[in-house]
Amino acid sequence: MIMNKYLKLYGWLWETFKDKKFSLREFKTVFPSPQHKKIIFDLVKLGYVERTGRGECKVIEPKKFVEKIVEKNLKQKDILEKADKRYAFCNNDAVTIWTDGYYWTGFTRGFKPVHIEVLEKDLKWWEDFFKKKGVEYALEGENRTLFGLTYILHPRKDFKVEEKGDIRVAPLKETVEFCMKNRLPYEPALEYLDEHYGLGIIERHEHINH
Repeated sequence: MIMNKYLKLYGWLWETFKDKKFSLREFKTVFPSPQHKKIIFDLVKLGYVERTGRGECKVIEPKKFVEKIVEKNLKQKDILEKADKRYAFCNNDAVTIWTDGYYWTGFTRGFKPVHIEVLEKDLKWWEDFFKKKGVEYALEGENRTLFGLTYILHPRKDFKVEEKGDIRVAPLKETVEFCMKNRLPYEPALEYLDEHYGLGIIERHEHINH
């Protein structure tokens, strides 16, 4: 397991002080350091420690620290509002958007992918964008460990974009085609889309089968 020094120090801080407040002097007494003020500043910035008063701090409880990591990651779902390049929600996310949030699938308790189509020529820009924002991302089909909220980039030479409300999403026709290709898990979504948009999908499918 790769562990940085601040994470190790966080472990020892909790072991030493638990949920009790401590001063900068107490910190320096326990952990000899010529840069104790900078170390505390970094620990606060990284979210391991919080300031409770002038020259006084408290270690973030491990459970709360972990919850903050997840909470911060999930908040990044709005990061696209800051992007000025062309994109469209696609695949599972397009299904969720077109079904007005009725149908959610394609995720696990530990992995929340967000699928977006982007232009191939903009790929480098998107990679730099996510890196600068500290946001997890991966290319479609990339073989590596994925976790938390992760943007899955689907590079295209070109693609169509529709707006549902103020959300940029792949066209309804393409979304229906995606559901048809993956019919078994998306049958409830197809029924919803068929009913709300009068597509006649279910009737045609039943007629073909008979």
